[in-house]
Amino acid sequence: MASILNPILTIEEHTESTVKARVKYTVAQFPPEYWAGTVYYEEIHLVGDDQPFNPAEPSGTDIIVAAFTPQYIVNPYTGIPPRFYFERERVLIIGRCALDEDPGFTINGLSKPDEIFARITLKYAANLPYPIATLPPSSWPVTAAAAQSNTVTGSWC
Repeated sequence: MASILNPILTIEEHTESTVKARVKYTVAQFPPEYWAGTVYYEEIHLVGDDQPFNPAEPSGTDIIVAAFTPQYIVNPYTGIPPRFYFERERVLIIGRCALDEDPGFTINGLSKPDEIFARITLKYAANLPYPIATLPPSSWPVTAAAAQSNTVTGSWC
């Protein structure tokens, strides 16, 4: 099964009212996925994290603050020698206040800082490798890989 390596989220100023969220990661494929030309359905969500922060055990109060448009992706590299990995980079321009997952102010009157991370999921969409291709249709969609990026902290609103 595929793996998502080195997921990185950056959030930078774009305009007075918007920010640019950039997600970069590498898809490492299992050789049968490469040879089958497997197509993945990519979903990326920006998630507001609530304390206590523990990526392995989300607090249950995390909220999706933005979503990238889902895409179908495939390894663009073909030929010999094979390349069992490919890089992805997505950019989303969003309103600054969309990232305000911790509304309110601190004792000092400053906006409470927000903690945002990206959750990336790849699901098999077409050209599945064996033995995944033999699964009954009732078990679809099958997640090929999932990962979480670093957490970016800031006050954007």
